Amino acid sequence: MAIPEGRVCAINFLPLKEGVALEEFERFSAELDQPTCLAQDVVEGFDAYAVRHRDGEAPAFDVVEVMTVSDWAEWERVRDGLEEMKPVIEAWDQLVDGDGARTVFATPIAPKG
Repeated sequence: MAIPEGRVCAINFLPLKEGVALEEFERFSAELDQPTCLAQDVVEGFDAYAVRHRDGEAPAFDVVEVMTVSDWAEWERVRDGLEEMKPVIEAWDQLVDGDGARTVFATPIAPKG
């Protein structure tokens, strides 16, 4: 299935690289990733959530990010071409196990009425 056109929500399930502390990612997300992304007109919303362990079991992912953009193709153009995004991408590559990351694309279901 292709990525939907127009407004889309990307839900990222992110495992951290071996040896990376969750607090390190939290700092990166709060201080660099979210502010830089939210400063872009195409980004309508961006929240990140630390996945906490339950009942002694380790979750498959350490972080869940939810980003809503007005247009995915425009977001890709901004993400890949904007100078301000380079430090974000470099830090993300150092912290996140990209091979284990998964993204689900969703479109809103509006209530009737």
